Amino acid sequence: MPTVEFEFRDMVKLLGEEFTPDDLKDTIPMLGVDLESIDHEKITLEVFPNRPDLLSVEGFARALKGKLSLDAGLCEPTLEDSGIELSIDPSVSSVRPYVVGAVLRGVILDDMSLKSLMDLQEKLHITHGRKRKKVAIGVHDLKNVMPPFRYTTAKPGEVSFIPLDMSDEMNLGEILKKHPKGREYAWILEGFGRYPVILDKKDKVLSFPPIINGELTKVSEDTLDLFIEVTGNSEKAVNQALNIIVYALEDRGGRIYSVDIKTVSK
Repeated sequence: MPTVEFEFRDMVKLLGEEFTPDDLKDTIPMLGVDLESIDHEKITLEVFPNRPDLLSVEGFARALKGKLSLDAGLCEPTLEDSGIELSIDPSVSSVRPYVVGAVLRGVILDDMSLKSLMDLQEKLHITHGRKRKKVAIGVHDLKNVMPPFRYTTAKPGEVSFIPLDMSDEMNLGEILKKHPKGREYAWILEGFGRYPVILDKKDKVLSFPPIINGELTKVSEDTLDLFIEVTGNSEKAVNQALNIIVYALEDRGGRIYSVDIKTVSK
């Protein structure tokens, strides 16, 4: 079972009412988690694989609200149409066939919430995503790219971009050999002659899933509008991961917008 740590003050803020660790220590195990420790600084617990929604402090606080009778009933977010389209090229069907997406506008990200988002993304990759093979999540700042977006494939030397946290352009093949994430996850694409990429209207690279995002769409505390894309080899799993991410971001003040997924005919 994965072990997660949450900032206690951040969790209480999401609950919307004041609580002490003693107030919560008997209620938390009722969520079906193994509470290891709780104090005024942090909460440490183990989450069962059937509750990936509890991997984020936002999801955990949402579930805890129900147990504390603070907010009972099914969470029903307001969903609006973003007007953004993501097209799927048939060439991805044999490599990484499924992709879903959403837009979050007006998200409030500070150092703590940004860290929470990145932690959730990585926890989902490791557990729900089976080390990114089954599911990989891309989180992008929308301001430097232009929709519509395309999910397609390219040969190892056909597409180049600056990978996240790097300063020089690399093509897809070079990323798999030289970038730390490329070397770590190259096994997922072993045996394929073409690799998945997500491009914008001007062919700028957002993502090389399931390996690395582009530096172009790096998220920071100044980011207000996010594009979330989730790729994988299980339709159910990618949708579950997207739902977990967007619900967490809605709890941070974001408004959820749908993305129109279209399959391009051969």
